[in-house]
Amino acid sequence: MSTPLEALIAALRTAADHDPRAEAPPEAVLWCDAPGDFLPLLPALRRALPNLLTCGDHDPARRQGPAVWLRAALGRAVPGVSWAGDTPAILYLPGVARETLRAAEDCPKPLQLLAWFVVGGATFGHPNARDWTLRGFLSAKPAYGGLGLDVPQDETTRAALAAAAPKLFDMNLAELAGRRLDAPWLHALLVPDLAEDTLAWLGGSLTPDGDKPRFAAFRARARAELKLDPAKVAPATAAARMLRREDGWGAVWDRFASGGRGFHEDVAAVLAPIEPPDPLLASPAIYARANARQEADLRAALAKLADADERTAREAVTRLAAQHGDRCDGPWAARGQARLAVAVRCLARLANTPPLTVQTADSLAEAYAAGGWEADDAALRALEAVAPLPDDGAIATLQEDRAALVAALRALYAPRLQREAQALQALLPAGMPPSGPPVESDAVLFVDGLRMDIAHRLAALLRAQGASVEAGWRWTGFPSVTATCKPLASPAATRLRGAEAAEGFEPLAPDGKRATHAVLMRELAALGWRTETTLVAADRCWIEAGHFDKDGHEQQSRMADGIGAALSAVAAEALRLVRSGRRVRITTDHGWLLLAGGLPVASLPAGLTETRWRRCAVVKDGAATTVTRLPWSWNPAVSIAIAPGAHVFLSGAEYAHGGISPQESVVPELIVAPLAAPRRAVIVDVEWSGLRLRLRAEGADGLVADLKLGAEGDGASIVDRARDLDADGRTSLLVPDDFLLGKPALLELRAPDGHVVAARSVVVGG
Repeated sequence: MSTPLEALIAALRTAADHDPRAEAPPEAVLWCDAPGDFLPLLPALRRALPNLLTCGDHDPARRQGPAVWLRAALGRAVPGVSWAGDTPAILYLPGVARETLRAAEDCPKPLQLLAWFVVGGATFGHPNARDWTLRGFLSAKPAYGGLGLDVPQDETTRAALAAAAPKLFDMNLAELAGRRLDAPWLHALLVPDLAEDTLAWLGGSLTPDGDKPRFAAFRARARAELKLDPAKVAPATAAARMLRREDGWGAVWDRFASGGRGFHEDVAAVLAPIEPPDPLLASPAIYARANARQEADLRAALAKLADADERTAREAVTRLAAQHGDRCDGPWAARGQARLAVAVRCLARLANTPPLTVQTADSLAEAYAAGGWEADDAALRALEAVAPLPDDGAIATLQEDRAALVAALRALYAPRLQREAQALQALLPAGMPPSGPPVESDAVLFVDGLRMDIAHRLAALLRAQGASVEAGWRWTGFPSVTATCKPLASPAATRLRGAEAAEGFEPLAPDGKRATHAVLMRELAALGWRTETTLVAADRCWIEAGHFDKDGHEQQSRMADGIGAALSAVAAEALRLVRSGRRVRITTDHGWLLLAGGLPVASLPAGLTETRWRRCAVVKDGAATTVTRLPWSWNPAVSIAIAPGAHVFLSGAEYAHGGISPQESVVPELIVAPLAAPRRAVIVDVEWSGLRLRLRAEGADGLVADLKLGAEGDGASIVDRARDLDADGRTSLLVPDDFLLGKPALLELRAPDGHVVAARSVVVGG
């Protein structure tokens, strides 16, 4: 599926999927579209889907008719309306909502013949039982059947979508990914500009044979503004002028440079082999060849740091980051061709993060929570910078990039991890300090392995969505493993007690059972906490999300490759909870150490232990060993061996936890304030009578209507006064100056605080 149209067709075809072992095939696929969003796509859909039937005026040529005709057509009783196989018909109902058909008593008589298909058919819509809108299908996450594109919710964008839909749905999904499909961008689709047409010509998609009228217009503008005749000059020749940004070509370059991976890759292929006129003076942010040479130089420089001491490595990466910083923001970096330039910028941040203050355990923890975590964040982001991207098979240097990065990263990061872990262990000779009672909340979102740096990234994601987040910290338990620390983080901690032995590191429930996941959920339920998804704000709930610890154990340092996607999923769950009106505590069990290439190994023979984990072990009674032992958080009488510093007891581990270090033991607590659902209203109808605009809106109680000059509303109000909408959502606005007739304007519905709740572009006088 390379286009949204192909994705929509595929989704419609699979809507009838069922399990033949347990279900009867649906009699039809019901597709309700109350606003008629998908009407502009009908011609293309009809060509691809011969079983698509539309409810409307009788028009057999378009496979369209009223309900009684549809019932006959889906039974294949209408001459000339047929399709191959036993695929059920798709009944498209523009202007009809699914709720209309469900309400049997209130369903309009012309539609009652179709109401049965709510039960006897399959429905095409969002998994939450809502009908798809155009924006909804484009923006919903792929896990919910959408395309995951960034489409704002404002009314102006919705109107632009309807007009741009045929062209938008024919575009490549890779070109749309990462873009914000707002009204200005959609308007640009409708009116091709010179820069876009030039790029299309350079990439080979705009030719005189393919689209003669458009090419003729482009040729005229190019001759006048770019001093070039595309009918006589080869694209490769023009591309060289584009890279020099001469005679108006700067805007074309800027358009190309503004896009990321997947944007005009055909143009990138034309530009990539062009050598600069002067290789010594060429900007690597512009010339791909110059960028590639500098990337190779950087790869060699980083690889040489494999045996460097920490000070040498710090000075080197700081210098290299300054040399290569300009390459981080160009189009070649966006296409994954300046990975090491981005990575070394992260290494420089790691190198220059101040060391932790070492006085007391609490002061060290405070320093780590206040900013020491940034070193871990920088190390993780450096690994992310060299993560594989789609279609990376063509980049032969990918493994070399990672190897060079890891060499430099270890020189910088391994000594820091060792120092910080040793310092904290020396300050905690009696074991982990107890944490105070948890902050009161209506919901707890538990995220396994939410390390401090990851938590700050999560907080930034939530704040970007308008949430208010308070970041704090607490001590985790010992050993820093899920079995011990998850119960400590839960509201059920007071119901649990330690066992006589640390087998499995799990505490015991009141009935003596080990606090496995199932038992812990039972104890939470006994305290009145719901342990399943609920949007009833009065219900306290414990929800689990995220899989950082699982990814770490399974993927080791490769877990960095998927951090961004995993964080987005956790943020979505947190936002769902706060939008239900809850105060949410985001907590975790433990952090972790991550060192690409492997953590150092400490000797503890297997014969001396009852249980040996990567960073902790239960030593056999009477075993002779000098390894440090600390009390188990659930029973101080039970001692558990701890790996010294940042070492592990098992070789080959890049990812580990269970011991004591700032990364493992100082864990985040995020408190997210309730976030009320945004006010929504819909402008249903507008009608002009001369210079008076009458309108009707839904959900408009308490709103004020105004009309501003300009399609984007960037001008002043042009009505005699803004007016309140009545209880039925109706009002009228008067434009007193007739010279404004025919001018574009923006109709706004505003809340009392001035926030624009809904808007629609109009033309004065209609």
